[in-house]
Amino acid sequence: MKMSESTKVAGKRAETMVREKGAAAVVRVSWDGTYCSRGRVRLQKIVDGRIDPGPFVEIGQPTGVYGNAALKDFAKLSVQMLTLNLAAVAKATAIEDIRTSFRAIEPGRYIITMVYCDNGNNNAAMGFANLGWMGEKGDKPQIPLLGDNSIVIGKGEIVDAGIVDIVSTGSTGLFFGHDTARLAGSEAPQPLREAMKLNLPEIYARMTYTKFSAYGGLLLPENPKPKGK
Repeated sequence: MKMSESTKVAGKRAETMVREKGAAAVVRVSWDGTYCSRGRVRLQKIVDGRIDPGPFVEIGQPTGVYGNAALKDFAKLSVQMLTLNLAAVAKATAIEDIRTSFRAIEPGRYIITMVYCDNGNNNAAMGFANLGWMGEKGDKPQIPLLGDNSIVIGKGEIVDAGIVDIVSTGSTGLFFGHDTARLAGSEAPQPLREAMKLNLPEIYARMTYTKFSAYGGLLLPENPKPKGK
């Protein structure tokens, strides 16, 4: 349960994230019960019962080449690769400790529109219909994923959102079909909590432990984007 110094430093950044954005959150992704070495959950804010058309936020262990700044980050990473700046490339794509990979996030209610599990050669994803070019949000209205797809982040909170499991439910057919799945949320298991309590007691004291659950209301279509944007 002992954490490395870099893992502890990452955990302590949660307090800075709260000051900058209003809250911080961490989540892990699993696929049929097996942890993903790198997983990410894409969230859209819900405003007045509708999916907000504004920028998404990703929590989990996303790399530097995903998110609303995807094109800028990808260009930067490409230059680093061309100039053989291996240290910078490794830092940008390194796998973070799933116990302390916090992300800054604004307070509010959120809905999951995409989830991704990367285990090297073995990957799983839901919601790629919502994905645009190079990791940007697509132009079509965002569609919530099935299952435990929503969470509320409170102001000033450091949130451990537990685990989002991609649960396989079958296939749509033999030819040209695709696998189907739903999301199942669960709180962080005791070993993860004990590791935080032992290694980062000051952060642990502020933690809110919760999980994703199914959105209980009627979710209306995405709000129209403001004119000129």
